[in-house]
Amino acid sequence: MSELDKMLDAPGEMVLPPLVRYCKSRQEAGDRIEVELDRGDAAGGLSGTGLVVRRWEKEHEQEPWQVEWDDGVNSGLVALGIRAIDLQQEGERFALAIRALLRKVERRYGDGYLNGVLLDLIDESELSKGGEIAEVRKHVRINPPERGRSYSTCRDLIANEIGGRAVELRDKLKYKPAEIKSVMTKALAVYLDERFSVSSRRLFGLL
Repeated sequence: MSELDKMLDAPGEMVLPPLVRYCKSRQEAGDRIEVELDRGDAAGGLSGTGLVVRRWEKEHEQEPWQVEWDDGVNSGLVALGIRAIDLQQEGERFALAIRALLRKVERRYGDGYLNGVLLDLIDESELSKGGEIAEVRKHVRINPPERGRSYSTCRDLIANEIGGRAVELRDKLKYKPAEIKSVMTKALAVYLDERFSVSSRRLFGLL
């Protein structure tokens, strides 16, 4: 019997990514687990980000486990309720989650149209009034999107994906409202910075 045959009758947890399955077992044993991002040169954007899993067994920290960023692994860790080490890291982590989930909207509507609708949505949000998002937004200039039949559908899809991340922060990671706002503000600022190459342009003296 091959591994595939065994998976047909395997319990649900067996189809989890191995790292997620391991973390689940350690959680059940009473360990405390948190994650941290290793972005290397942060000016280089989100590419090449690593994920560091930190684990405490009876309050004794164990050897950290570092892996390449994987959207599925991160999603599984969020589902387990495993937080990042602080709100700053949580914001960067959720920026990567937003990037992954908006790719399917981008494939459907195209890069330019997604940009325009996304900025409309953000500009009308209270999150963009001052702070990190506003600092990034002032360096982004694009033509407004055509408000045809696709506009509302595209906008709803973007809002649903971003809103889903806020729900995860509340329901899976158990953050308070003020913490959720802080994380989402950071996440959107980092995502916009990456998407529109703001830090990269600043690094090369183009801003």
